Amino acid sequence: MRNETYLIIGASSDVGIAFLRDLNERLQKEDEQALVLAHYASSEERLLALKKEVSALQLITLKADLSVEQDMEKLLTDVAAYCEAPEHILHLPAAKFRYVKLKQFSWEDVLKDMEIQVHSLARIAQFFFPKMAKRGNGKMVVMLSAVTLGMPPKFLSQYTVVKYALLGLMQSLAAEYAEKGLNINGVSPNMIETRFLSEIDERLIELNRESSTLGRNVRVEEVVAAIRFLLSEGSDYMNGVNLNLTGGDR
Repeated sequence: MRNETYLIIGASSDVGIAFLRDLNERLQKEDEQALVLAHYASSEERLLALKKEVSALQLITLKADLSVEQDMEKLLTDVAAYCEAPEHILHLPAAKFRYVKLKQFSWEDVLKDMEIQVHSLARIAQFFFPKMAKRGNGKMVVMLSAVTLGMPPKFLSQYTVVKYALLGLMQSLAAEYAEKGLNINGVSPNMIETRFLSEIDERLIELNRESSTLGRNVRVEEVVAAIRFLLSEGSDYMNGVNLNLTGGDR
């Protein structure tokens, strides 16, 4: 029986929770198990509730504020206590989604989100990729955004700056480690109706639905299906890909 290890950053997010349920269901069917090191910033109760229902997962919760260097270092140390290097890494962290006009642009907010998303990814890669490369295999999926596919919408300059930085880092890592047996890819969905949108006016969410080619926003389970594929053997010949999940909008 295999017992692979998953490191999920931002595991308490809606996408993280849905991915864990999907993983548990698949492993139960195959009579397999996995060790899941589930990072969260402030919503451990969601993971603890899930832990009671995922019998195929050994779920370990790890708290860290990714914008705080000491927390980031402790997280890496805590993960290393459970495994030398995970087979699968899913990188989901993000600050709340907000529309911000240029006159409200806050470099301080950008820097904090860069710490949460971009710097955390760099630190994780620095810490684990050499060990994964020595082993000769490993997969990572990074949550990007449809804003990185062509012209972004208005009033998202802060969000777009961070996501493009994340895209650049993801593709640079893929270029550096492809020949070492690592597959590093990203997924860029349209708007997903999750807690991430809690600070967005419902009218804007509805407008996005109506303007979409398919007449709706992307579903969480559709994003999970894309992540599942990118973490599977089916993506062995894919590297540095920014997977388009826009329903034809871009």
